[in-house]
Amino acid sequence: MLLEHMTSPDAKEAAEKGLVAILPVGSTEVHGPHMPLGTDAIIAHEIARRAAEKEEAVVLPPLYYAYVQETAHFPGTMSLSAKTLLSVLEDVCDEAARNGFKKILIVNGHGGNNVLLRTFMRATLRKKKDYALYAMIEPWAAINELAAKLSEGRLFGHACEIETSIGLYLYGSHVKMGNVKREGKLGSTGLPKGIETPFDWPAYALDVYVGDPRYATKKKGKVLVDKMVEYLAEAIKAINNDKQVPKIMDDFYKKAHGEE
Repeated sequence: MLLEHMTSPDAKEAAEKGLVAILPVGSTEVHGPHMPLGTDAIIAHEIARRAAEKEEAVVLPPLYYAYVQETAHFPGTMSLSAKTLLSVLEDVCDEAARNGFKKILIVNGHGGNNVLLRTFMRATLRKKKDYALYAMIEPWAAINELAAKLSEGRLFGHACEIETSIGLYLYGSHVKMGNVKREGKLGSTGLPKGIETPFDWPAYALDVYVGDPRYATKKKGKVLVDKMVEYLAEAIKAINNDKQVPKIMDDFYKKAHGEE
């Protein structure tokens, strides 16, 4: 169900069936010394693909370029500006809708996109759209409890034991475990809790990986991926059957913009 593998008649048929269109959004950024730069997009795309096989949906080509300013001091990181990413998201969703897909689900794979994706969702309230927008914004939302169990109290986060396990399962030949020599070094700005700066993440994840990826295994990765796919498949099913959000959307636009 990948759009890039479809013919034009295939895409037309899928849209006419009313299928959900899934947009995986990742990043191109450093994931420690051992994981590919495209990890976030690769994982989001693969989870979406597997879920779309369980609950019929169309998966749009993933976005490998997103918002990653906080790791620009490491080679390989490539970031769009906030303004550009918001414009790209709107253009892609508008184009999907023009092609007949009236329910669009964004599947995010990069935590640095969270704030911008929420901004994008709310920005669509300013002008009438002819599609309902849904999003899975928190990349780890479906597996937080499972990840905590599998990590047995060890710290996890970016390019950690959990994300590395997923990588080992999905694309093990691209993960260079020999590059990890120790647990990731952590730090802080030293400021009081609740005070934020633009440099909180660079100050915290000094090696741009958290915890100890050497505890990662392919077996753990399979368990985590299966859980994420199950969660997303259930979400697709719920969105396919959802009549409430489109109804709320129509009512909102009529009242907010005076449109019939």
